[in-house]
Formats: sequence, C-alpha cells, structure tokens
Amino acid sequence: MRVLLSLTLILAAGTALAAPPPPAGQANPDWPCHQRLVPQLTAATYWGGAPLPEHVDWRADKRVAAVVQATAPREIPADEGEKALTRFADKVPKGQRAALYPKIFAGIVDEINSQRGGVITRIQDLAHRQRDMGDLVSKATTELQAIPAETTDPDKQQQRAEIVQRRGYLIRNFEEVERTLRYTCEVPVDLEARLGTYARVLMDRLSP
Repeated sequence: MRVLLSLTLILAAGTALAAPPPPAGQANPDWPCHQRLVPQLTAATYWGGAPLPEHVDWRADKRVAAVVQATAPREIPADEGEKALTRFADKVPKGQRAALYPKIFAGIVDEINSQRGGVITRIQDLAHRQRDMGDLVSKATTELQAIPAETTDPDKQQQRAEIVQRRGYLIRNFEEVERTLRYTCEVPVDLEARLGTYARVLMDRLSP
C-alpha cells in the first residue's frame, strides 16, 4: 500500500516537504490510499439482473428495510450479513423475487454508499491532518538542527530540550494518524466487496 507521507524522509530532510503526488491516474491530492478513489458505487457495476428501479422508496417496504438494516451496516460482519441476506432471500417465493430482490439491492447500495461517503471524508481529513503534522515535524527538525547538541549555553540547552519534547509529541501524532489511515483505507474496499457478495446472493436465486 502506498503510504501517505514518509516520516523517515521528513526527519532526514529537516525542511518542509510537499505532500507526495497522488497515485497514478489519481487527481485528488487529499486521497492518500493506494486504492483508486471511487466516490460513489453504482448498482449496475454489481447487478447483472434486470435493471434496478430508479429512485425506489425501499424504506416504505418494512421487509426490505429490515433486511437492508440487517446486512448493510459495516458494524455487522460481512459473513453474518451474507447469512442474513441468504436466509431472507430463500424465503421469498420465486414468483416475487424478480420484483423484490432489485428493491433490496437498491436499498443495500444506498446504505453502503452512505457509509462509504462518511469514510471517504474521514480519510481525506486524516490525510490533510497528516500533511500538516509532517510539516510541523519538519519544522521542528530544522529548529533542532540549528542548535548543536553539544552546546553549553544553558538557554540553548533548555530551548533544545523543549524542541526535542515537542518534536517527539508531533512524531507520535504523525505515526498515530498513519496507523489510522492504513486501517481506514481498507474500509471502502471492504464495503465494495460486501456489495459484490450480496449481489451474487440475490442474482444466484433469480436464476431459473
């Protein structure tokens, strides 16, 4: 995975660094993940059955709303969501599936897109924060290099000690953001995989 900003480079350079270029073909500088940014998922990418209804009010159908809420939230493990969807789908009479399944999938797509949107915003905020933190680490490193470690001037010694403490705090924060980004960058991909799994569950049961 492409990492965000290189703390090693920042510490070595000792000067303010610009954010690294985005991945090839990726124009958004606030997107630090290796995976290409896809702002919104489209149902047609995953759904191979009959065209999905447009602007469907899936929440009006209590059965559909219940199964969407039992499968779409990312807090629910994907395998549990798959089992819940399978149980529901198997109980639907075959004559009703062609009408009901697309509505279910449209609801799942809506919910997953909503969750992904929040995660994407979070990732972009973290990337911006990390760039700012990297600049502060770089600035503190430059300040530290300006004061010789062997100085005997008490004021300079005190100043250097304060910079060391501040720099250490900044580095810890930088690394914490990096760890968070490494995890968070995987969430949109996991949600996409979940959507693909759910589409297969439904389409397999639409087959004659």
